[in-house]
Amino acid sequence: MSAKTKQNPFNLIMPLLDDPEITEIMIDGTERITVEKRGKIEDAGLRFNSDDEVKAVIKETLKMAGAPFEEDKTIYDVRLGDNSRMMAILSPTSINGHSVAFRKWMKLPITWEMLLEYNAVSTEGRNLIQSALNARVSILIAGGTSSGKTTIANRIVELIPSDERVVVVEQAHELQFDHPRAIFLEADGSIATPMNDLLTAGSKMRPDWLVIGELHGSEALRALQLMGNGHCAISTMHATGAENALARLEAMCLTANLGLGLDEIRQTVVSALGLILYQERLPNGHRKIVQMVELKGLENGRYTLQPLMRYNAEQETFDMTGVKPGWEK
Repeated sequence: MSAKTKQNPFNLIMPLLDDPEITEIMIDGTERITVEKRGKIEDAGLRFNSDDEVKAVIKETLKMAGAPFEEDKTIYDVRLGDNSRMMAILSPTSINGHSVAFRKWMKLPITWEMLLEYNAVSTEGRNLIQSALNARVSILIAGGTSSGKTTIANRIVELIPSDERVVVVEQAHELQFDHPRAIFLEADGSIATPMNDLLTAGSKMRPDWLVIGELHGSEALRALQLMGNGHCAISTMHATGAENALARLEAMCLTANLGLGLDEIRQTVVSALGLILYQERLPNGHRKIVQMVELKGLENGRYTLQPLMRYNAEQETFDMTGVKPGWEK
């Protein structure tokens, strides 16, 4: 299906932006427009007629965000007034024409009740997370792209008692939760601040909990050091499982170039984290916490992991191992 855009090309995607069931919109030049709807990727049945029309959408979005368009710049990452984000990569950097991805800010966030109804987590799993929070155990949520890490992090923060202070430190503002004593700090704001500096500053704002946006690189070491120094924290990262998350954390710490050896980094990791959740988007589009693991410590230089829960895809059940985590003993 082809759609002609006689006036403002932005009008073509307005219905997609207004559709509450659509969470992401991806424009691949003039080839296709796809959306993520109810967890699944599907063709929007719309097309732009030229790269100029796609560029016009990018320019219009930048104008709404108060950001300039520069002829010699091909990558833009901006936040709109409703906290939605646009990532645009123009040709010739994008070989198939101008590429754009909109990640929409959820106006009606998913609640714990909805997560339980959708079988994204079990009541026992939720209770385990609450138990870790009560024991002031730092939590890492790992998972792939669009697996629901941010959604789970948001809901976990809402389990923190309302009389405790929450300081959120993010590279780019994405977390969206309801807590009466939360403040939000963003490194990529109008005045850019190095993430390491912002983490240090945030730790001095008297947090009961630090909530740290997705870990990408060398800032992971500073985050882990703060957790190891007594700051309770919740954070997210890309990984393919609990073991892979730990390996990726090590690699991130090494990029800090502080001369630490692998043994020292592993000591830092185990002194920081207690619970690792692994979130996955299944082939049917459903998102679930499929693994809960306690990080107990080191033995002969290797991590000691205690499985607490695993999702059984065949039975569609969340199987608890029956082992009590260390913080409950």
